Amino acid sequence: MFKRGSSSSQLLNFPRSVGYRGKILLTILALTIAASCLAQDGVSVKGIVADSASHRPIAFVNVLVKNSSHGTTTDKNGYFALTAIPTDTIQFSYVGYKTLEFPVRDWEPSVILLPEDIIVLNNITIRATPLGDPYEHLFDEENMRLKNANRPIPFYYPKDKKDKILLSRAIKEQERVKHYVDLVVKDDKVRNELMKKHKLTEQEYYDILAKFNEKNYAIMYYLTDAELLSLLYRFYVSNSK
Repeated sequence: MFKRGSSSSQLLNFPRSVGYRGKILLTILALTIAASCLAQDGVSVKGIVADSASHRPIAFVNVLVKNSSHGTTTDKNGYFALTAIPTDTIQFSYVGYKTLEFPVRDWEPSVILLPEDIIVLNNITIRATPLGDPYEHLFDEENMRLKNANRPIPFYYPKDKKDKILLSRAIKEQERVKHYVDLVVKDDKVRNELMKKHKLTEQEYYDILAKFNEKNYAIMYYLTDAELLSLLYRFYVSNSK
């Protein structure tokens, strides 16, 4: 049997009784087995399975490596963990729900939302239940990292929801920056008034503005027009010669 760490000389050290053709066949077999074993380096696949409508965790969901007998089931909190290889596909199935499949490659721990598989639908009752404590403490390391980050996104959000939140934040940030530039940087009236009032050259005006931006970066994009201009005018009073 091939063992990881075996040298090529060990693999190809055949008995003398084996003929030339036999050695070729055995060499091909040994290399095939070696490649197969090396391909089995596993990665950790973990996450939570929940109902797509209520976001409640689902226990005893079948989590299988597709086309194999390797798998597990979710616990009472919907949590699962198994080892697979990057080329595998993970299959999630449960009675009354649609079966979902996800590739292992680029896997990141997340919530898998299973939609109900309803054939005959009479009445639907949807109860809006927010994600609660069952999700909060299953990934302590990841949650701690997010708490230390700026405006963290909860770890248990699905990837598509995380992407939408990040995109929304980027758009709003861009709009705030544009508003600031239009009001302060591009407005000739504000610039000319401050330069005249404090007898500043254009270079001196922009030098003070750079200091203002550096000191007030964390808040200046979130102020109303009146608040921003008030803060700006007071800053020029205290920083002009």
